[in-house]
Amino acid sequence: MDASQDTLVIDPVKLNIVNRVAAGSSVSGEQLHFKGGLLLQGSLSGRGEVAGRLVVWPTGQLIGKYKVFGDVYLLGHLGGVTDEIDPHTTLECHGTVYVSSTGVSTGTIMAHRLRMYDGATLQGPFRTLRSNQSLPVLNRP
Repeated sequence: MDASQDTLVIDPVKLNIVNRVAAGSSVSGEQLHFKGGLLLQGSLSGRGEVAGRLVVWPTGQLIGKYKVFGDVYLLGHLGGVTDEIDPHTTLECHGTVYVSSTGVSTGTIMAHRLRMYDGATLQGPFRTLRSNQSLPVLNRP
């Protein structure tokens, strides 16, 4: 097998991602909405939605309940950074979740498709979503 087939290259500009939480930054909230994708290099916690792609950089951490209407590239942490499953973190992805060699998930992932790369760590549960299946993340009036 050719080693280049297992290489995941991420270019946020080519992915048309317009929002960024920089390394060392922390954002927390209960109804966060990011239109145009999100490059997460810092910490994001709470509840929210991402319209577009979500890239969790190796320095990034996502904690809480989030729905993503696009693909997710997990190079950092989903959930807490301990070895225990994080029951408070849920990611619902209406696309493909790519977990890189540096990606670690202790939360629950629900997605249409999952792609794991050599060295990826999936400690929390995973469930495949059907095309018409969606779970509520936010309480809307």
